[in-house]
Amino acid sequence: MNRKDDIGAILFITALTIVVWIWAAGKTKYTSDVTVTVFLSLPEGSTSSISPESTSVTLAISGARTAVDSAKHACDGGLHLTLSDTDKQLTLSDISRRIASLDSIKDTGAIIYEATSKHFPLTIHTVELVEATVEVQLPNVTVSGDITIEPATITLHIPKELRKSLPKAITANAVVSEIALQQLQPGIVHTKDAIIRLPEALTEAGVTATPSRVAVTFKIQSSTKTKELSQVRVLIAGPAEDYSAYSVTLVRKVIPFVTIEADAEIIEGIDAGEVKVFAILRLASSEMEQQVSTKRVSAFLAIMKDGAGHELVATVEDPSILDIELVIKPISPSTTP
Repeated sequence: MNRKDDIGAILFITALTIVVWIWAAGKTKYTSDVTVTVFLSLPEGSTSSISPESTSVTLAISGARTAVDSAKHACDGGLHLTLSDTDKQLTLSDISRRIASLDSIKDTGAIIYEATSKHFPLTIHTVELVEATVEVQLPNVTVSGDITIEPATITLHIPKELRKSLPKAITANAVVSEIALQQLQPGIVHTKDAIIRLPEALTEAGVTATPSRVAVTFKIQSSTKTKELSQVRVLIAGPAEDYSAYSVTLVRKVIPFVTIEADAEIIEGIDAGEVKVFAILRLASSEMEQQVSTKRVSAFLAIMKDGAGHELVATVEDPSILDIELVIKPISPSTTP
């Protein structure tokens, strides 16, 4: 064999040795750690969602060097696990077993022999997504025309167990700040943010709303105010012809401590002494004939300077005080001697 042949043989043997060495190194058992983000989700079509939606875990992987490298590469960008609605807690052994069963990991031939994380055991919160109709609260204003809400419905995230005890149809209140409303002019269309306000019991139970704000468009007819009156006189209202046949005496002629709500200009008129407020006790002809002994105040009216009446929203501490005792007596017809 000549020298040229010897050099070729040496190069061939060297290359073969390197290939065998690389192949052997790839097949030699190897261990390595990789930290991966695991994204959690529910089956497609589920009406629920889960929290948390992701977690972090460190995996100890063993196997041939090529298998371990492939498994680590499969972890790039995170792994996705689909849970069921019944999953309530994940342990490290659970997460390790589920990750190992993923095709992207299983097909590499690597083995996950340990998982570590400070987040485990991990509690899974499953919630149902429920559509709720939005109702708007505009404190102390009277609205002219329709109110537009955008969006008109929101999504409530309700814990699965709590949902069973709630009504099928749910409404959510959207509240516009009273301070913001006080700065608005009547007769103009306004659009304002309204905060979704859930009952305290639902908030404490973990119910959340998406979105948490809605846009409300409305026109204020007039601003309203409240005023407490120390007393309101009772006024009898009945058919005029009955007063010639019956006399009516009220045992109590005033209602004490009445809080009224009315347009701002009516309140201003009351303060100026130009508007009078009365508690209206309505008597029908049949009630006079029966000589009823008790009758309830049916309304509160503000009587303007021009004689026009405006019904008021009124409240009293004790509703029973609105029941008025009265004495009805027939009037004997006069005779001419």
